[in-house]
Amino acid sequence: MEHLLYRELLKRAPPLIWTEAVSLAIINIMAISGNISVCYAVYRNQRLRSLANMFVIALAVSDLLVSVCGMPLSIATLVQGRWIFGPTVCRLQGFAILTFSISSLLTMGVIAVSRYFCVVKPTRYIVLFRRQRILIYTAAVWCLSLIGSVQPLIFQTGGYTFQPGKAMCMYPFQSNIAYTVFIECVFVAAPFTLITFCYAKVFYTVSRSNRVFTQENNPEQLRANVEDAKVTKTLALVMASFSLCWLPICITDYIDAARGEPTLPRQMYLTYGFLAYLSSSINPFIYGATNRRFRREYKMILKKISVIFSCGRCSWRAQNRTSDLSNSAATEL
Repeated sequence: MEHLLYRELLKRAPPLIWTEAVSLAIINIMAISGNISVCYAVYRNQRLRSLANMFVIALAVSDLLVSVCGMPLSIATLVQGRWIFGPTVCRLQGFAILTFSISSLLTMGVIAVSRYFCVVKPTRYIVLFRRQRILIYTAAVWCLSLIGSVQPLIFQTGGYTFQPGKAMCMYPFQSNIAYTVFIECVFVAAPFTLITFCYAKVFYTVSRSNRVFTQENNPEQLRANVEDAKVTKTLALVMASFSLCWLPICITDYIDAARGEPTLPRQMYLTYGFLAYLSSSINPFIYGATNRRFRREYKMILKKISVIFSCGRCSWRAQNRTSDLSNSAATEL
């Protein structure tokens, strides 16, 4: 089946080649620009430098690293129809994608836990989520991510290899069932269970508090709970989008592991790769759509970019006019 996937990747018609490559390039541009905008918005606006947004920055950094380390290589592969970067770069790409993907999922798990304590047990939140502790939690997430991704680097068989259907280098989940079960249970099933539990408790607590404070006619407390609800909905939407991207990926991995080899059509595996990359590009747009402060900063960033381009066009036109005048003067002489 791998040979068939190689052949299909190599013998694509030019319109299909450019459609796939341009589509992934658009996702790459969205991911890089969006995640840089998140980091810059927090840097620019002091009000966005909250404890909760420290985790948002960690998530944006993970997504940005995926878009920088993984996507350009896959775009080149789709254009060339084969892997042209050698085995060392292949292992590095597979290691980077798995590390940063695990980091994103674990970070969203920590975000869910922080929202749980912030809303459900606020007195404990003050103790557990100080700035220094948040840095420790972020470092722990990266250490756990490395535990999950470094092992294929030392496998004698079944390490990171090029997978033509996905146009990327990945760990072949069908090669080591025990390791696959470990990855899926520890780094996928456990965080998703934790995330689901935490957000369910948060939504229940917020909705119940809003009913109580509405009856008591306490507008200040109600306003605070509304803010909690907005932030929680934003993060829940991030989690839901991540789930929609990664659930088909997990199902595909389970099918390959059960059958012992890739047996699905190439379009399924290409969708697998696109979904993995798409999950790194949609989070910044969710923040922009649901958070007023992020949305305001995004507009300021777009205005700055438009001004820079406008100045560049004006300068280019001025240079052209000067050149035309010089040429005219030289012709008259």
